[in-house]
Amino acid sequence: MATLQKIRNAGPVIVIVIGIALVAFLLGDVNKLFSTSERNVAEINGTPVSIQEYQLRYKNYEEGLKMLTGKSSLDEQNQKYVKNQVWDKIVKNYALSSTYEELGLGVSDLELAKIVSGENIQTGLDPLTRQIFTDPNTGQFNAQAAVNFFSTANQSEEALQVAAFLENEMRDNRKFTKYTSLLTKGINVTTLEAEDLYKERVNVVDFDYTSKKYNSIPDSTVSVSEKELKDYYEDHIKDYEQKESRDIAYVTLNVIPSEEDKENTRKDIEYYKTEFAEINVDTSLNEIIDYVNANSEVPFNEKHFTLEELGDSTLFYASSDTVFGPLYEKGAYVLKRVFDRVIIPDTVGARHILIQPDGQVIKDMARAEEIADSLKNLIKNGADFAKIAEDNSADQGSARKGGDLGKFTEGRMVRTFSDACFKGKVGDMPIVKSQYGVHLIEITYQSKPKKEKVRVAEIVNEVRPGNNTVSRFFAKARDISVKSDNNLEKFDEILRKEGLTKKIASKITPETEIIAGIANPDAIIRWVYKDETKKGSVSEPFQDGDMFIVAAVTEVREEGTAPFEAVKNDVIAKVIKEKKGEILAKEMQDVTTFDKTAKNISFASSRLNDDGFEYAVIATATQLEKNKISKPVIGVNGVYVLKVTSKTGVEKADAEDIANDKLNAERRLYFTISRKLFDAVEDAAEVKDDRAKFF
Repeated sequence: MATLQKIRNAGPVIVIVIGIALVAFLLGDVNKLFSTSERNVAEINGTPVSIQEYQLRYKNYEEGLKMLTGKSSLDEQNQKYVKNQVWDKIVKNYALSSTYEELGLGVSDLELAKIVSGENIQTGLDPLTRQIFTDPNTGQFNAQAAVNFFSTANQSEEALQVAAFLENEMRDNRKFTKYTSLLTKGINVTTLEAEDLYKERVNVVDFDYTSKKYNSIPDSTVSVSEKELKDYYEDHIKDYEQKESRDIAYVTLNVIPSEEDKENTRKDIEYYKTEFAEINVDTSLNEIIDYVNANSEVPFNEKHFTLEELGDSTLFYASSDTVFGPLYEKGAYVLKRVFDRVIIPDTVGARHILIQPDGQVIKDMARAEEIADSLKNLIKNGADFAKIAEDNSADQGSARKGGDLGKFTEGRMVRTFSDACFKGKVGDMPIVKSQYGVHLIEITYQSKPKKEKVRVAEIVNEVRPGNNTVSRFFAKARDISVKSDNNLEKFDEILRKEGLTKKIASKITPETEIIAGIANPDAIIRWVYKDETKKGSVSEPFQDGDMFIVAAVTEVREEGTAPFEAVKNDVIAKVIKEKKGEILAKEMQDVTTFDKTAKNISFASSRLNDDGFEYAVIATATQLEKNKISKPVIGVNGVYVLKVTSKTGVEKADAEDIANDKLNAERRLYFTISRKLFDAVEDAAEVKDDRAKFF
């Protein structure tokens, strides 16, 4: 911090301080927050990670992201993002802290200062800090804002705490970058390897071939013994290593509103009809918009509609004091009222100058209006609109284009701005206020012909299941659960009798995020990984929105080698395929005629025409002498015999070509390592992830 505090101050960034205050302790030193707890969400290299630690990290990150996004809650996508960020950080810290120490990897204050100042962004700037100090207008990291913040952080305890946290984040990220660099620099492509790669790419062959596919022999005609199966299993034991996973069968009961629910919703919306009709739309546009937004489940649509768009002439030509409904449409009851009848274009063009109050030079909206009015007078007296916009507009995106916003349709701009552009005429220069400030607008274009249009105010209430309906469906789901009695056969029989569809979800891991047809599967995943949940267990009903779910565990796989019986069907298929290959290879020993041709095939090729991925065939072809017929090649989809008819390429590669292939190969290796390094660290750390039991 001592070095960071010496960075020159260019002014505080108060908004940023407030925005990240809640994440002050996020992702700090993993060994200092809590002592070991009996309830652990993970174990990394034999060290437990307590549930308290994980929850604190998650909560801090979640609250911090809420502040940064200006939202009171996070959607499902952001919740998953937080979950992954917190977990990745914990794994990195536990798995690599001792490695960093052994390798002597550290980050000096000078390095940190260069990262903050933008001089060395790419090698140390962590994602969270980058997000916080990104300029929303340019999308680029604002180094000056970062310098300002760190330079003035010692002015308050809260800011100093935030700065220390962000400093630690950047140090961790920089150390991981160094660790990655050590690994990538230790991998080299030799000149000989590069020459081979070049030849594999440019040396091509044409060949004729024929094949017999495995599916030409029925499985039932191939006999296999138990010994053959077990021998194959033992010989390929590594192929049957598995991660922890579960299979489930489940049924979903969609809670459908009853006629009683429908009638109750109709009565509820009737309550608004009188009030809705009494609003004077001719004098109070805002009142009806506010009323709709306060009482409708669908926000007010600010767009004007033509008769063709509305598709209802009775509604379109109705007087503004007429209220239609309640009408039943698409599962909801609706009240409708037309108003604000105008003749306007479909498209307009405009340019603007935005004046934003800053509390200092431009103290408030009144002062902003005065400035906009003064600028309007200057333009009317001959000043160049584009030049004034460039020098004065707070909207930097359009200011660079002389304030030009291009052409746009209704709904693209805020209502006051849009109404001014569509209801005015070309050449008008209205001044309007919005949540962004005061706009001086010049209307530059309006499409023709103008059309008669109306706005439609709608109160929409969706018909939802009432308490009685929900209780009835819950009772049905509960009945399935109880009568199944943790027995898969009973579960299946009940579903058959009830005419319900059984759904299947396979290979559910603790990290699974999606189960088909279920919006939020987290509770189900937690249940399947509870210690007391076994194969055959049938769950209590889970509620997911307007749906109840009952699940049954049909398979439990523990981490390690899959038992022979669990993979026997796969082993049978593999052994049968091997035997078919042997049979077909014998049949094709004396093949001399061919019915297919492949052209321009190199060692780097993967597909063999419409025969699919046949690497063994391609490799054989590139090594086979011209005009020589190959022995039968056992491939992925069948057995092949081939004859090379043409070989073109080089014996010795050009030095420049070798250098280019060497560089490209090293780049591919670098990106492969960078992309897969975290997974490798996680695997090497012997991570036991039990988060699914708790979250």
